[in-house]
Amino acid sequence: MLSIGSHIREIRKAKKVTLVELSARTGVAQATLSRIETGTMIGTVESHQKVAEALGVSLSELYTGVDDRAKEIDYSKSGNRTPKKMGQASCEVLVTSASSKKMLPTLIKIDEKGEISFDAEEVGVEKFFYCLKGEVELGLKDTSYTLKSQQSLYFDASLPHTVKNNSAKLAEIFAVTSPPRI
Repeated sequence: MLSIGSHIREIRKAKKVTLVELSARTGVAQATLSRIETGTMIGTVESHQKVAEALGVSLSELYTGVDDRAKEIDYSKSGNRTPKKMGQASCEVLVTSASSKKMLPTLIKIDEKGEISFDAEEVGVEKFFYCLKGEVELGLKDTSYTLKSQQSLYFDASLPHTVKNNSAKLAEIFAVTSPPRI
């Protein structure tokens, strides 16, 4: 992602305008412009507008390439994913390039009367389970929690945990791990 400051510097240099000249044209202190360009400070929309006008570009042109959040969108269709069978259950990662994400959403399906065990994660890893279908028993250390449809549990994943389907029907859980661990 390009910072606003480096983008201002690129445009300013391409137009052969010095910081002193830009300061005089905008009324923004030279030190402030320098801090914006080096990324020490961001500046305000008002100062950005003054800079854009002084450099002869629109504000939207000044911001072009600065915000690349749209590149982070990960649209995944169900036919593009492959569930991984794990004994009496299957886990399906719901995003692509999971190792580059800040959280790992998965769909866990547990066969009737089936069970799945998870190793303890490192300290700092958290999990969230939301029961979509069925009824499961989540064992954490010495305690167990029953999750029915539309119930959830958030916990420290450094505790070893198991999920048991106590019903005679397939159970489905939406799970999120943060940060991702595959």
